Amino acid sequence: MDSKARSTSLQTLLSYDDIEPLCTWQREDAQDVLVIHLPEFKKEQLRVQISNAGLLKISGEKDADGKKRTRFLKEVKVTKHYDSNNIRAKFSQGCLRITLPKIVVTQPSMAEIPLAVVTPSLRNGRSDSINTNKETYIPNIKTRVGHVLKSKTFTRVVVNVVFASVVAFSVYTAYKYWSLYVKTD
Repeated sequence: MDSKARSTSLQTLLSYDDIEPLCTWQREDAQDVLVIHLPEFKKEQLRVQISNAGLLKISGEKDADGKKRTRFLKEVKVTKHYDSNNIRAKFSQGCLRITLPKIVVTQPSMAEIPLAVVTPSLRNGRSDSINTNKETYIPNIKTRVGHVLKSKTFTRVVVNVVFASVVAFSVYTAYKYWSLYVKTD
């Protein structure tokens, strides 16, 4: 009980300076890096934690003078696009660098999707069983459509077809207007 009273009285004697350190993001394809500039802090004065809810909590506290302390708290929501199990932090030359690797989603290539081959079996005199031949492959229809829709050539074709349709409709409308409302002698 006595130690609790001492700790409460110690907290009332100390005053805190809350600071907001300079933070910058370095965005890359494979990872993002959060750089926090902390020139007056030491590694032992910093703490980096990640919760199960995906909240990255960066904090630090140091003595400024006898009765005054400097502290900061930075919280960053780690989205599902990051691999939270491989987040790393490194402190050097007054900068805390927190590396957040991105999760890489790979789509199967067309060569990895097996072809279903119909082989003969006797069921009512008809052949209808399916055998997977690992040497012959055809792409899944969803994969093929996805690749086509994402291609630049497909986008160019769609834009040109839409443009040609708009021009043709405009010419047709102008012709109809001209033939109905403009009289020629």
